[in-house]
Amino acid sequence: MNTENPSDQPIGIDLPELLQAEWGADQVMQLFDDLRDGAEVEHVQLRTATSDRTTTLTEAKHAFADSSAEAIQVRYRFENELWCDTIMPNEQTTKIIRTRLPQGN
Repeated sequence: MNTENPSDQPIGIDLPELLQAEWGADQVMQLFDDLRDGAEVEHVQLRTATSDRTTTLTEAKHAFADSSAEAIQVRYRFENELWCDTIMPNEQTTKIIRTRLPQGN
């Protein structure tokens, strides 16, 4: 009888690198500027109380600034790597989840 836990076994899938942080509003505003100036933005998704839609980086920045954004996801290429930042505003800080996506996605 095999007593090893199957969930302990590698499944042969490379999981993406995942980073998480809590940032102040000024840092998030700087992130929007950094993405605009230094990355190749491929997709921006904005969720508000009334919609969930594709938008521009500029519109997402404005929605963050006026507190109408519930979540923003930005998919971009930086230094030949594909990244996805999920920005989740809160009253005190904003949670940032950054994922380096595998190539080909």
